[in-house]
Formats: sequence, structure tokens, C-alpha cells
Amino acid sequence: MSLIPKDAHSSWDKFLTREIIEELNIIEEKIGDNTNPHHDNVLSFLKNNLNEVKVVILGQDPYPEKGRPTGRAFEVGDLISWSQKFRQVSLKNIIRLIHKNYNNIENYDDIMKFSEIQREIETGYFNILPPDQLFKSWERQGVLLLNTYLSVEPGKSGSHISIWEPFSIKLLNYISEENKNISYFLWGKFAEEKKQYLKHGKFYISRHPMMCSEKYDDDFLRNDCFKDTMGIVNWLG
Repeated sequence: MSLIPKDAHSSWDKFLTREIIEELNIIEEKIGDNTNPHHDNVLSFLKNNLNEVKVVILGQDPYPEKGRPTGRAFEVGDLISWSQKFRQVSLKNIIRLIHKNYNNIENYDDIMKFSEIQREIETGYFNILPPDQLFKSWERQGVLLLNTYLSVEPGKSGSHISIWEPFSIKLLNYISEENKNISYFLWGKFAEEKKQYLKHGKFYISRHPMMCSEKYDDDFLRNDCFKDTMGIVNWLG
């Protein structure tokens, strides 16, 4: 069994050398069967045409809860409606920033709480796709939702970082060299550190969406990443 999807896009062929495939076989042995996401989804990003990627949103590693990770960074696998209760603060703040930008909100104090946005979604005032469709829409439009470390042992965040690190560096180098026109969303110190492996593209750097506060000049909710890319991606889906 291979982690590489059978329908991997040909734009990754130059990356998937014999050496890389051997490296992935070793990684597969190390991570074992009990892993998040399921083996079928670990390298699901390879199904995307790299030449058509416009934006890369770089996460760290998948959610540790069983059944949550999908292979797309920040997507919550069992979330089908914005009215559902969910814990992932980062995703709530991502929606808050999108709402801010599409409503031309300038003042930090005017940024709505997620609970207020939920009510706008329920009444149809804020028209954004539900979570089980939104990430797929972004992907179809050329957004690569990429975790740097592509698997995790259930219940143990960061447990596979050392396993994926060498592969991850090669992957980021390849993406940057193969498609020089990508906008990279690097949220938090961890993602910002990966900039050294990305030689080309435009970079949007801010604090992580997990922790937002008006006191920070580089706060996530001040980031122009969605605003500046509205012309190439409809972030509402």
C-alpha cells in the first residue's frame, strides 16, 4: 500500500522521484496504521494541479482528534454546518476575518464575534458555503490547504513532526520552484519559519488565528490575505 493517491496529478511527477517514493515508504512504516488522517488522505494534496495553485495556506499538523482531520489544513471533518458547536478557535477566526473583509470593516472594534456571524449566516445575511463544502470550493479555485507535517498519532499533537521534517522541506522547495506565482498565508511563528524554504511568491505573515487581540500590530484579524486575493479566489465559496 502506498500513501501516494492513485489519482495524483501529473504536475507532481518531477517531485515523486524514486528517492522520494522510497522516503515515503519509510515514513508510512514509521507512522503505522493508527494515524490521523486516514492513510488515503495523508497525501491528498497531490490530487491538485500544482500549476493552477494560486494560494497556499500552511498549517502545522492535522487535528489529533480521531475523525477530525481530512487531509486539508484547518478543515474539521465532522463539521457540516456553521450552527454546530465546535472547538476550533482558528477556524472561527478565519471566518471572522473573511466576514470582516467582505463587509469592508476597517475598525478592529467593529469586527463581529463568531456567534454574531453565525446568526447572520442562519438568517442568510452573510452568504458563505457550509463548512463541509467551503474547503472543497477553495481547493477547486486553486487553494492548497497544506499541513507541513502530514499526519499525527491520534491524541498526540506534533507526534510525527520529526518523521515528516526532511520530506516537508523538499516539498516546500518544490512547490515554490515549480509555481513561482503563489501567495502564501503564513500564520504564526511556526509557519513563518517555513518561509526560508519558499524562494518565490508573495507572503502574508501574521500571528496565528488561534489567539487574536487588538493589542498586536500583526494580529491575524489585521491580515490582508483574504482581502488582497478576493480577485482570484471567492472566499465565500
